[in-house]
Amino acid sequence: MTGTSKEQPGTAYLFGTIHTLPKGISWRTELLDQVVSESDELVIEVLGLEDRSNSAKIFSKLATSPDLPAVEARIAPALHDDLDRVLDKSNIPEIALNRMESWAAALSLASAQSSHLGLRSEEGVERKLVQQFTDAGKAIAGLETIEGQLGYFDKLPETDQREMLTTVIEDAGTSKNAFEKLFNAWYSGDIAELEKLTEGGILEKPEIREKILVARNRDWDNQLHARLQKPGTSLVAVGAAHLVGPDSVQLMLEKRGYKVEKIQ
Repeated sequence: MTGTSKEQPGTAYLFGTIHTLPKGISWRTELLDQVVSESDELVIEVLGLEDRSNSAKIFSKLATSPDLPAVEARIAPALHDDLDRVLDKSNIPEIALNRMESWAAALSLASAQSSHLGLRSEEGVERKLVQQFTDAGKAIAGLETIEGQLGYFDKLPETDQREMLTTVIEDAGTSKNAFEKLFNAWYSGDIAELEKLTEGGILEKPEIREKILVARNRDWDNQLHARLQKPGTSLVAVGAAHLVGPDSVQLMLEKRGYKVEKIQ
């Protein structure tokens, strides 16, 4: 994308990513390597996630609260057996889950399911790009802090948080198939399928979608607009869900007057 400023317009390449991947997936292309070479900086969603100790401290600070009802009391009785099966595979003690707010319990169970499938954040696209830019001595910036990103979930009403928790438990049995569909759509660049997949699950609820996807896109739009007023080239690598559909970051930028060109 090229900025509209006639004085010193910048350029941003937007790259939709998958945050976790199995080991050994080859996703780089010659074109992507060229973009990396041309870019002065890498912009990702959150900086510092590779510091697991610090990330865990921040998560624990936001995620736990005293005197919460047991996690099984926050879901329908019909899901209790499903919860037990998810817990058996998660290696998360139920007593620990009971101390978590509902959004945090949902994210913890979802993360455990990803690990069970052999998916690793260190194999994710952002981690690999961060390492590449670090090795090249290039700048790396984040659109959000860890606290800020988790805060979007932490500020959800309890009804929405419980909806998240319910969805994670209900979808646990099909998580492998769901990831394969997502990966295949991402890997093949099937934008229509990606859009369809990111409209399901918890993002199917308009109120939740607004708070944890669309609101963040608007914030990123503002930040990228400011960046594009300055000279230089940025590679912006963010989750693919943010770059598809009518509320995508690039459409917001296009409405500002930026020239948006799809690179196949």
